[in-house]
Amino acid sequence: MDKKSILELGNHTHNTIIQFCEFYKNENVSETSFSDWSAGDVIAHINSWIKFSKDKLEAFKKNYPFKDIDESDIEKINISFYEKYKNTALDIILNETKTLFEDYGRVLDLFEEKDLLSDEFPTGFSCALWEYMVLDLFLHPIQHIFYYHVKRGNYNEFIKTAESCKKYSKNNMKIYDFSHLFEQKEEKEKHFNKLKDIAKNTDNKFLEEIMTNLAAECAPSY
Repeated sequence: MDKKSILELGNHTHNTIIQFCEFYKNENVSETSFSDWSAGDVIAHINSWIKFSKDKLEAFKKNYPFKDIDESDIEKINISFYEKYKNTALDIILNETKTLFEDYGRVLDLFEEKDLLSDEFPTGFSCALWEYMVLDLFLHPIQHIFYYHVKRGNYNEFIKTAESCKKYSKNNMKIYDFSHLFEQKEEKEKHFNKLKDIAKNTDNKFLEEIMTNLAAECAPSY
C-alpha cells in the first residue's frame, strides 16, 4: 500500500468520525465510567492512540527519543487517556481529531514509499510499516465505532458504516471483527443475534457475510 492509499483510508476514517459525532451529538449520557464510555470517550480514545503512534513515527525519522509501552501497560494507559478527556465537550474532541489527522499526514510525508514495505521499524508489531499505519488510521478507529453503534443498539448506523467501508475491505473481513471489544459473552451474543436476524429479515447479504465471519472468529463462544 502506498502513501496515497493510506491517506485515503485516513480521510475515510476522519469522515466516519465526523458522521459518528453528528449522530451522537445529543447523546444523553450524564455520567460515564471507564467500563461504559460515551461517544466522546470513544473518539478521545481513538485520538489518543493516533497521537501516540504519530509521535512514535516522527521519532523514527527525526531521531527523537521515544519511550514505547509494554503490552502489559495498555489498560493502564487506556485508563489514563479516559481520565484525561472525560467530560470534555464532543466538539473540542472533534477539533483535535482534525488536527491529528492533518499532523499524521505530515509525518507520513517524512517516509519514502519503500519505507512502507519495511518491517524493521520498531513499531511494536511484527508487520510492515504500512500495515501499522492502517491499524492506526483505519482498523482500530473503525472497530471502536462499529462496537459503539452495536453496543447502543444503533444497528442501522452500524450497517451504514460497514457499507461505507466495503470498498476498503477487499475480501479481507478483518475490519469487521470487533468482537474482542465485548467484555461479556451474553451481551455480545444478544447483539450479534439481533444483527443476524436483521440480515435474514432484510435479505442483506453483506451483513450476513459479516455475521458469518464473526461467527467463525468468535467460535466457540459465539
